[in-house]
Amino acid sequence: MSEILIVAPFAAQIAARIGFVPAGLGLATAESFEQTGLKLSEVRALITMPQMLDQALLERMPKLEWLQTLTAGIDPLAGLDLSGIALSTMGGVYAPQMSELAFLYMLAFARDVRGILARQAAAEWRISPPHLLAGAHAVIVGVGRIAEVLARRCQAFDMRVTGVSGSRQEAPGFNQVVPLDRLSATAGSADYLIVLAPYSPRNHHLVSRAVIGALPSTAVLINIARGPVVDEGALIEALSEKRIAGAGLDVFVQEPLPPDHPFWRMPNVIVTPHIGGWSTRLVEQTTPVIAENLGRWFASPRRPLINQAFPS
Repeated sequence: MSEILIVAPFAAQIAARIGFVPAGLGLATAESFEQTGLKLSEVRALITMPQMLDQALLERMPKLEWLQTLTAGIDPLAGLDLSGIALSTMGGVYAPQMSELAFLYMLAFARDVRGILARQAAAEWRISPPHLLAGAHAVIVGVGRIAEVLARRCQAFDMRVTGVSGSRQEAPGFNQVVPLDRLSATAGSADYLIVLAPYSPRNHHLVSRAVIGALPSTAVLINIARGPVVDEGALIEALSEKRIAGAGLDVFVQEPLPPDHPFWRMPNVIVTPHIGGWSTRLVEQTTPVIAENLGRWFASPRRPLINQAFPS
C-alpha cells in the first residue's frame, strides 16, 4: 500500500534523493499513469506534472488530499474538480533556467548569432557591429518570482528594467513597475518585451495586436510563459512584415508546434520546444520543495505548504 505517489519520467531519481518517507507511510514511483499494476485507490499525496492528469485519474484516487505539481504553472488543471485537495506548486523554482533562456534569446539577437554562424560556414571575414544589452530597455510582462530573478540578471547587464503587473507597484530588481493599462505605452520603448505572465482566461492575448503594434521596429518579443498569452496571429504578421526585429519563442498555442507552422522557417524567429523550465539539475531543484512539503503535510499538527496555491 502506497499513500505517497510520484509520477514523472524522473520519479525514481526524486524518490532516491528525498531519502525518507514520513513514518508509517509507503512511497511508490512511476514514469507514467499507464504503468502496469499502478494502484491509485490508497494514494493520499500525489507528486506529478499537471498535464499528466485528467478527471478520470482523479476519480481513481478517492483518498487524495494533497497534490504537489512539478511545474510552476497550473493551467493544465483548469476544469478539473480538485474539491478537498490541497495544491502546491514549484513556483519560482525554475527561475535560473527561465532567466538564462531569456538571455539566450536576447544575446542571440543582439549579437546576430545566426549571422555569425552563417559567415563562419562561408569562411567570410566580415565585421557586423553588435547591439549592446547595456542600456537596453527590458519590459517584463508579469512580475512574479521568476521575473524578479530575471530582473536582477538584467540589472547586472546594465539594462533598464520595467515590470508590467496587475497587482504589484514595485519589486526587487525593477526600475519601475507599471499597471497593465500601460502595457501598450510601455511596449513603445521596449528593446525586449519578455512575457512571463501566467495563462488564465483574463490573460488570453494579454500581449495583443495593439501591444505588438506598439513595439519599435528594433524590438524583440520573447515568450517564455504560455502561448495563448500572446496573439500569435498578430505576431506572425508583424514578423512577416518586419515590423519588429524578431521573436524568441519557447511556448505556443499548439504544442508540439506543427511542422508546417510558419514560426519554424522565419529567419527572425528562434524556436525552442518548451524547455524553459527544464535543466540537467531538475531533480536537484525540485527535491527540497517536495521533501519539505512532505514533512509539513504529514506533520502533527499539519503546517502550511511551500507554494500552496489552495486551499490557503
